[in-house]
Amino acid sequence: MVMRTAPIALVLLLAACSSSAPPTTYSRPTPTQAVAASQNAVDTPEWLRQRDYRDGGPLPPMEANRKVNEQTCTEGIALEAGNLKCK
Repeated sequence: MVMRTAPIALVLLLAACSSSAPPTTYSRPTPTQAVAASQNAVDTPEWLRQRDYRDGGPLPPMEANRKVNEQTCTEGIALEAGNLKCK
């Protein structure tokens, strides 16, 4: 029984593997190409294109008159006392 179905299975397998479409019909883009294509496809506002501290851009300056609360952080933290600086 197995010997009778083996040639049929082989023919079906070869038919499934062969394709009438040329091999260059679909090519998968590289990650760089995919990112470039997605960035070019979307109209990104100008303020989103500028680099900031999240992606390695310049850090904004600190306010000179900001309120800083320096305390030991192992104890309870007073959130309303200003920016926290741990000792």
